[in-house]
Amino acid sequence: MKKTFLSLLFLVHTTVFAQVTITFPVNRAIFQRNQSNTGVIPLGGTFQARVDRIDARLIPIKGGNAVDWTPVAVNPNFGTFTGGIYSQAGWYKLEIRAFRGGTIVGTASLDKVGIGEVLIIAGQSNAQGYEGKGNPPANDERVNCISNYYSYDNTEPPFPVVSQLSENVKIAPLGNGSWCWGRLGDLLAQKLNVPILFINTAYEAMGIEDWSKSADGDRGFNYYTGNYERPGYPFENLKKSLHYYANMFGARGILWHQGETDNDKKTSTAKYKDALEYLIRKSRGETGKNISWMVSRVSRVKSGTYQPVIEGQNETIREVANVFEGPETDVITARPDGVHFDGNSLIQLAEAWNNKFDANFFAKSNPLPASFPLFFFLNCDIENKDKPLRIVMPDGFKSYYWTNGFSDLNNSSAIETGTGYFRGRAVDYLGNVYYTPTVNYSALAIPEKPNLSAEGATSFCEGGSVKLTSSTNLDITWNNGEHNQSIVVNQPGNYSVSQYNYLGCSTKSNEVKVSILPKPEISIVAEGPTTFCSDKSLNLRSNIALGNNWNTGENKQSITVNKSGEYFVSAKNEFGCENTSPKISITVNPVPEKPTVIADGPTVFCADKSVRLSSSVEKNIAWNTGEKTNSLLIARTGDYFVTAQNEFGCQNISNITPIRVNPLPPKPTITASGPTTFCEGESVTLTATPSQGYQWNNAKTTNNQTVKSTGFFSVKVIDQNGCVSPTSDETSVLVKAVPQGINILQTGTYTLESVANGFYDLKYEWSKDGVKLPNDVFYIKAKESGNYTVRGSILYQLGGGNTLRCFSAPSNGYNFIIDPSNKGVSIFPNPAPKSIINIETLDDLENAVVSFYDFRGFLLREYTVPKFDTRKTFDLKDMPKGMFLIGVKAKDLNVIKRAYIE
Repeated sequence: MKKTFLSLLFLVHTTVFAQVTITFPVNRAIFQRNQSNTGVIPLGGTFQARVDRIDARLIPIKGGNAVDWTPVAVNPNFGTFTGGIYSQAGWYKLEIRAFRGGTIVGTASLDKVGIGEVLIIAGQSNAQGYEGKGNPPANDERVNCISNYYSYDNTEPPFPVVSQLSENVKIAPLGNGSWCWGRLGDLLAQKLNVPILFINTAYEAMGIEDWSKSADGDRGFNYYTGNYERPGYPFENLKKSLHYYANMFGARGILWHQGETDNDKKTSTAKYKDALEYLIRKSRGETGKNISWMVSRVSRVKSGTYQPVIEGQNETIREVANVFEGPETDVITARPDGVHFDGNSLIQLAEAWNNKFDANFFAKSNPLPASFPLFFFLNCDIENKDKPLRIVMPDGFKSYYWTNGFSDLNNSSAIETGTGYFRGRAVDYLGNVYYTPTVNYSALAIPEKPNLSAEGATSFCEGGSVKLTSSTNLDITWNNGEHNQSIVVNQPGNYSVSQYNYLGCSTKSNEVKVSILPKPEISIVAEGPTTFCSDKSLNLRSNIALGNNWNTGENKQSITVNKSGEYFVSAKNEFGCENTSPKISITVNPVPEKPTVIADGPTVFCADKSVRLSSSVEKNIAWNTGEKTNSLLIARTGDYFVTAQNEFGCQNISNITPIRVNPLPPKPTITASGPTTFCEGESVTLTATPSQGYQWNNAKTTNNQTVKSTGFFSVKVIDQNGCVSPTSDETSVLVKAVPQGINILQTGTYTLESVANGFYDLKYEWSKDGVKLPNDVFYIKAKESGNYTVRGSILYQLGGGNTLRCFSAPSNGYNFIIDPSNKGVSIFPNPAPKSIINIETLDDLENAVVSFYDFRGFLLREYTVPKFDTRKTFDLKDMPKGMFLIGVKAKDLNVIKRAYIE
């Protein structure tokens, strides 16, 4: 039993058939646009005869852009076609046309279809609506709703029918009348210039906790009647709408209007917020889609408003992602029963909703795209006369159903059938529902089996042929891909023809076996190039061992040729089929004159030198280096020769000239014996890498040199071949100047100071009698007689954070003698012309007391000096002029001396 495996894609639906028919989308269907204001309209349909191509186009009715004829299905099969057409959001007329052999064989159209906004309503009675409440209908024909499903029970929604939103239409799955939604649709259609599709899942009298609990399968409780709803209600209708309608058409989001019952129940803010957040999470988790919500602020009943419910709605809007602010409806007070809107207040409600559909909402909300329809596979078994077709939906779904448009036929992924109408439905593990294309097999004629005949022998030598003819020429395909009634065959194989109907089912003819008797595969193998120079020859060999006949008259398997000409060989095989090899053309060309190579200097030299080689032949030459000039400058060791070539490509090679290039010594390095930055008077020894000879940049030729002055030093070395290396890296020597001109000045009885003519910094070095003292400032207190010297210094800042201190030569010696008559205390100047007295002590007295007395012995003032390690100055301007006494007292010292203030 021979089977053919086929596949179909996308979604189709209809109950009306013609030569070509649109079966999806349904009339007035609207598909959700994306953030770029574009979208796709999925297409599907049926045809009753084979077609080559189906085109579609969109003609704008209002809004949108025209889309010219576009191929949507090429070589469709199986009686169905699928595809999609993309465009800007708008309201369109859809047209299709079918081609066969370049001729239009069928057309169909859909009056109204759109790309726009799909809105799902949820909440309680002021969202569900009532009939007969002065409901304003939609005047704009682009405002529509799904109208063929209205249910309070657990029935599954049928395949949708879309209608204009009139006054008392039932909006699937549970909406009553146009309510405020007809007017809102008009406002949105006019503002956005796109069509609108409403789906109403609201449920009267249900509080927020009943909505939340029913999302887990519990029964909602009617607070006013005391009745319980079926398990899963009111949430069930919202879930079904998401699974069926939002999955098919896409959706912008859910419009939530609920809170009046929670006013009567006095639901707290926290309970309302928690329940609404849970409901939003369930709506997304049940579908796996992050659908947007627009939440209105609702609480008004007869007794008034209730702020905790409003706060619960506001907190949800603020804190939950992809939830947007809906209208504040409590401000609309014209309600006959204190709760429900009526007449003009419905218009106010629509306007309030419309105001919230602003640019911010459309920029940030998350539109859900329409899903593509489910593909299926088809096996066509022509030997099963009653049910030749087996249609199979793909794996990976939770449940499957097949319908004939009136009832479900089975719940399997596959169905076996003949003629009739069928559509598959598959449900994924989140509950989302997908439909297959419609299968409409109204004429399942199995074509008659064709018969083949041959006009001549079906076994012949290569190069022959035979004509095969089919008994029919209607919708046939040969197994070599041809479609004519007769074909000419010159290749071996089993030939058959299949006749197809519009479903792709086929019957196959008898097979005709065609055999090709081979000619000997004779060829000539050239054992080298077929164009060569006259100093060479070529062997030609036949691939046949015996029975060869060369056009030279020779009968051997191989021949040798050294002349230009065409050569070929013939032979027969055991079937009597003769064949001649392809001709092989031989060209023999002359060789040019042999060139010679001349060097213009020594052929052994250092790597920084070169030699020029010249060829005796100047034109059409090539050196073995690849260059093609008459002469060549050589700087590398090697064997060099030149090849002359004539216009035929024949060559002659010169003598070989060997060249030896001795390498240069490696670049030397300079090693310094110590720091290369030092003070004047010091030195550093620079040593080069050992070699045979040296060339310093200061003309030195020794291995090393001692440097005492600033400069930049580099060196080249010379090896045993006399080759000179590259220059070493420079070594910089920097000699820093030492300070000059320093002497010692006695500025007090015991104070010696350094005096400098030039620049010095703050660090000094004092010595007494050749012994270094600990003092390092510019002055010292001389406590002993002796010969004193001082050195000044300069501190240089070097790179990398390093420093260098350079000291001057010692000053001339200063012979300092201590006068014992001072008794270790000196007061000066005395007399003091400006009332300023300086006191120095030989020892570093601690906690000394300096007292000033008049000549009668009265104490005038007294000072305590913590330490007499330096000269101390006292301002006596407020003391009387004349003679007075000064006492200096410390441990082991008590001296009184006279002083005079002028």
